[in-house]
Amino acid sequence: AGGTGGAISEAHLLEAAWEQISGLVAAFTQTVESPALPSPQVESGTVYLLRPGRMRWEYSHPRGKLAIADGERTYLYLPEDRQALVAPLPRDASGGGMELLLRSHLDLERDFTIGWGEPAEAGGGRPLRLTPRGGGGDYRELLLTTDADHLPRTLVVIDALGGRITYRFSDIRKVASLDAGLFRFTPPPGVKLQRVRP
Repeated sequence: AGGTGGAISEAHLLEAAWEQISGLVAAFTQTVESPALPSPQVESGTVYLLRPGRMRWEYSHPRGKLAIADGERTYLYLPEDRQALVAPLPRDASGGGMELLLRSHLDLERDFTIGWGEPAEAGGGRPLRLTPRGGGGDYRELLLTTDADHLPRTLVVIDALGGRITYRFSDIRKVASLDAGLFRFTPPPGVKLQRVRP
């Protein structure tokens, strides 16, 4: 009932707001819900983003966990496993959803069917529902909620089996640049790099 047009307008406002961002720092909470997990798994920390292509997720819970995108590759360091996984950075909508925020240019209408989703919580904002055109990605759809500044506050990645990862962002601070060293990954002594096929 005319809702899709409003959703497309909001998507354009998000694109315009995102074009103005070169970098940002924010607190995040990441909640993983899956039929395979007995209860939701909640992790948190600080995210640093520098467009295009660079991101650092520094976890305070669990302490020491680290995820980095350096513009070419992604690294996931899991201290309890004493290993680091490395994979090529996705160049298109086939990634895990979060690569959307790393692109040099957002074109949501080209890559997604756009509509409205159901609010995640009572009184919460209405999320954009982004369904990848052509499918084949690591996820079935994205639910993206913005604030009055049209920047993302919540991103929910829903996979084909109904599992979901919810990222919530707060204390967002825009920055013109960030230290390049934040986006370099050096394996700690004794940690093996394990390559993951895309």
